[in-house]
Amino acid sequence: MQITINLSLAKLSNLHAFLLISASFLELSLQSNVSGYICGDLVLWHDRVAEFAQLASELLKSSTVCRKFPALLENTQLFGGEDQVLFVVPCRIFSSIRSGGRNGQDRIVLDAFGNFKGVVYDTNNGNDNPMPAYRKCSPFIDYSHLELEKYIDDGYQISGIACGSNFIDRDIETKFHNKCVEYINSPPEMRSKHKFPERRFTRYHFEFNPQCRGLQVRKFSFKIQEQAPCLDVWSAEPSPDTITADSLFDLQSQNFRTSEEFYTCMQFTFRITSILNYVTYVLEMLRMNLSSSEHQIFKKHDNLLLWRIILPERRVLFPNYTFLYAIGIDEHNQFSGIYFVPTKQRSKKNVELCPDSNILTSRFLERGSS
Repeated sequence: MQITINLSLAKLSNLHAFLLISASFLELSLQSNVSGYICGDLVLWHDRVAEFAQLASELLKSSTVCRKFPALLENTQLFGGEDQVLFVVPCRIFSSIRSGGRNGQDRIVLDAFGNFKGVVYDTNNGNDNPMPAYRKCSPFIDYSHLELEKYIDDGYQISGIACGSNFIDRDIETKFHNKCVEYINSPPEMRSKHKFPERRFTRYHFEFNPQCRGLQVRKFSFKIQEQAPCLDVWSAEPSPDTITADSLFDLQSQNFRTSEEFYTCMQFTFRITSILNYVTYVLEMLRMNLSSSEHQIFKKHDNLLLWRIILPERRVLFPNYTFLYAIGIDEHNQFSGIYFVPTKQRSKKNVELCPDSNILTSRFLERGSS
């Protein structure tokens, strides 16, 4: 005898008491030693990530116009340090699924050369704060992995169940185990009155034996009667340093209008650390004289070289691209501030220095001296 408990998609969402904000202490590459990535209550499988990463890399290298993506990743501590330049591209812009203008939560992360760094997801879904709150998706492996025992020895634990593109946390299985026990211990005459989700809302079947030991989880479909069982997946626990860095960054982002870590030029707010990283990257590219960086040079204005800034992501319904922003480099290859120009006048010499630009130049000098 088997006991089947149905789980609706709505209940799946409600039962996720927390989201994985994990950054693995084992660095898994994109190549072959990872089965996929857990992004909150979603799963991205390896093959799809590899496909999206290639497309995102091509998009970054060919980006010559003002658009929302690629976007600058501001919380670079998610990937091991603040002093780097990283970019994000939504997976959904490469998907055939109609998005209705929405970009989804998951993002491919690339370095400045288009190399894959990982996957993040935005937890600010439905929040009024325009700043995204990224979390690093957790690499996972499944039971088919040849080196599963090695990863378990290194600290990997069963974190939940992957069902297609959905992730079911292990805590949810515990809740349904308790529901099974409740059903088994109820009098026979009460079992017929035991309430489960209506069939038309059901998306998952939890199957237990008479002792309420879990057998398997299957995704339910009216069209496909025999769905493949969902898979147990293993991942690493989040590191305390990552959780602390996330909390600090979120606190700054929530108070970006008054925080000293942010700088506003005209209609756009930048994180100062990210801009200074960008400046360091630009100076290094100019020093190396790489031809691949030429498409980022917006224009030369008087004695200035203006390097176009790829803006960070901002969660607004209609992004305003009234201005182009650029890093100014003088004839001595020194940072001279952030400049802006109206997009409709980009062919004219109407280039202006952002207000209070001395804040950035002084911070950059302090960084160089330290």
